[in-house]
Parts: sequence; structure tokens; C-alpha cells
Amino acid sequence: MWNLFKAERMTVRVGSNSVLHKSLKTFKSIPKTVFITGGASGFGRFLAETLLQANVNIAIFDRQISPELMQALGAVKVSDKQTLAAYELDICCATKTTQVIDRACREVATPELAIHCAGILRTAPFQELSEDTFRQVIDVNLLGSRNLAAAILPHLNHGSHLVLFASLAGMVATYSQAAYAASKFGVLGLAEVLRLELKQMGIDVSVVCPGEVQTPMLDEERRSGSSVTKELNAIAGVLSLEQAGQQILRGIGRRQYMITPGIRAKLIRELARKASSLFRWLSDQKLQRELLDKRQ
Repeated sequence: MWNLFKAERMTVRVGSNSVLHKSLKTFKSIPKTVFITGGASGFGRFLAETLLQANVNIAIFDRQISPELMQALGAVKVSDKQTLAAYELDICCATKTTQVIDRACREVATPELAIHCAGILRTAPFQELSEDTFRQVIDVNLLGSRNLAAAILPHLNHGSHLVLFASLAGMVATYSQAAYAASKFGVLGLAEVLRLELKQMGIDVSVVCPGEVQTPMLDEERRSGSSVTKELNAIAGVLSLEQAGQQILRGIGRRQYMITPGIRAKLIRELARKASSLFRWLSDQKLQRELLDKRQ
């Protein structure tokens, strides 16, 4: 069944005695239905698990969704009446994204909250990044955000909420992350425009800009990325997935526009935006020290 599964729905109905997550207390009302892209791992999975514990109907979207994942998510449901649906989706394809989102809205329900977590990270100094790799990151992170927004907006009603994931790297230049930073700067720009346009329709927009968080994406960067990047990014700290996820949910509940979990990451964000010349000077100094240490 699963090896033939393409943009198909699976519903799992398993009860759970989980209690309402404390990070949901900022919601004036818990949404009945939430769509989450990138729901198979990282932030997407954390958000799906937490919202399932609040008796929310969830549809997750990802390139690959395993039976084991669905079983694990089903185990945290609190009611047999909840719907948990999964759709395999390549977010880079605009046509397929629209088709799959349309189908999910018919089969599950129209979501009050749509969260776009899907994204990838590829790191290397710019001159070592191939055009194909650069394009892949832009396609997934930036065009994927565009594709999800274009597909879901015709379904969103007054009072709905769209959340896009950018990154602290969408405001702060990061060594060896030219493609990633370019894509996330783009997502931030997209979110700014959508916030202006959709406000007139009664639809709120949030953009999540986390620093480093302990997710599979960060694990991969640590294995294959630059030690210089690790040291430069250390100033913003590394949060656990649960720490970051709880703060993100609180921001979503408040319908906060820009959400950055972690005090240190918030300070970096504000320094980069309000004292950009000073921030660049500090970054240059730290980079020079790290490169010197690496040579030695």
C-alpha cells in the first residue's frame, strides 16, 4: 500500500489520554483543523503531535510519510473522532501542491490554521555551491512557500491564519549558507507582502524566524557543514525542539507576526535590524578569529 501511496490520504484512529499542552494556552480558541507541511519530522512533527493532544484534526504533508510515523502520531490522539490524514507531496510542484491541498480540504476540512514548515538546508562556501544545489534550496524553501500560499489561500476564510517558516538566517548573513539565506530572506519578504494583502481579508500571517534548533536538519549540517559556521552561529544559541516549538506555538496563539524563539536569537535579530553596521562589524571580527583558529 505504502509503496503505491502518492498524494493519498490515510486516517489513523487511536485514542490517547494526553493532556492539553501548556503552550496552547495563548490561543483564544483552538482551531478545529490544521494543515502542516513538513509534518514528518522536525518542527512539523512536533506541532502535529502537540495539536493532536488538543483534539485538533490534523493533515500533514511531506515527501515521504511512513506507516510508523502515522502510528506514532495516532497514538497521541485524544479522541476516536479526530481525523489524522497524511498526503505525500513535493512542494516544489505548484500544480501538484494545488491539487493535493484541494483534495485535503475536500476530504478533511478547510483549515483555520495552515503552517508551512517544509524546508531544506545545503551548506558550502558560495563558490563551491553548484547551480543545481542553489536552485534546489530556492525551489523548496522559497518557491515551496509560494506554492503552499497560492494553494491554500483560496480556501482560507475570514479569521484564518497562515504561518510560514523562514529563519534567523533570513535576516542575518551566515557563513557558508548563501543558498539557504537567500531563500529565507525571500520567504521573509513574501510574508511581509502577504501580511499586508491578507489583512484586508481578515487573514493573519505569521513568519517564524528561529535560530539553530536541534532538528534532523541541524544534525545533517553538523555532519557535513563548516565548523566556522557552527562557531559563528553559536552566539544565538541552540534550542531543543521542544523549547523552540513551545515558544513558536505561543506566538502562533497570539497571532504574533514575527516569531523568534530564544532570548539570544531575539537579541541577534534586533541587533541585526536596528544596528546593522555594528552587527556586521562584530560578525566580521568573529569570522576573522574563527578562520585564523581554523588555519592554526
